[in-house]
Amino acid sequence: MTSELLSIRDQAVAVYHQIQHGLEAAHLHEFVAIEPHSQRYFLGKTVSEAIVTARAEFPDRLVHTFRIGHVATVDFGSQIRG
Repeated sequence: MTSELLSIRDQAVAVYHQIQHGLEAAHLHEFVAIEPHSQRYFLGKTVSEAIVTARAEFPDRLVHTFRIGHVATVDFGSQIRG
């Protein structure tokens, strides 16, 4: 991961921690795309919805997306075969 992407993620994590309790109370299981330089965030019922909304506002900036109340944005799942 490039240092720029790592910086975007780290900054977005810091913003997320500031707004986490409010988001989890009102938007649990939804998605949030955070543009860390402005500290603006954009909600969506899907990852795509959150990102498209963020891109409409900031077409040339990178955002980092979280699933509200979850450890990972996307869970592909797995099954142990035995």
